[in-house]
Amino acid sequence: MFSREWFIYVFGRWILLSGIAGAILQVLLRERLGIPDFPAFLLNQLLLACVFWYVDKYIFQRHFGKVKQLFKFPRIKGKFEPRLEFAKVTEEYNQLATDFSKDPDHPQAWLNRFLDLYHSVEMMERVLRDSGIDVDREYHRILEENRKRGLYG
Repeated sequence: MFSREWFIYVFGRWILLSGIAGAILQVLLRERLGIPDFPAFLLNQLLLACVFWYVDKYIFQRHFGKVKQLFKFPRIKGKFEPRLEFAKVTEEYNQLATDFSKDPDHPQAWLNRFLDLYHSVEMMERVLRDSGIDVDREYHRILEENRKRGLYG
């Protein structure tokens, strides 16, 4: 939680920009326009929210993109359980392996099977998440292991 990015956001965005801008705007609304404290505060917050909606949207654009991309495929209707979904993943893998071995140099010949496999793996993740499994914790554990092994650039 306390990453470099977090400190920049908290001190840069919240304390410097919102804090100072809010204080200046409060003084301007109260002293220059003669608006009483509480209405000036409410107007101050409304104006800052209108501005910082776009600032925060820009800051978190990278993060929100990741959330949107968690699942590429829509959810399939029906009830699923890990055992059945594992059988589906295995089936899709075997079909991909067969098509890939026929013509590995031409992805168009096996791309559909690859995406079917990807979809079945996504469904397995959904089944696990729906079952209360903390997929994110395991994901971060694997990232940390790979980072320690120097696998990322």
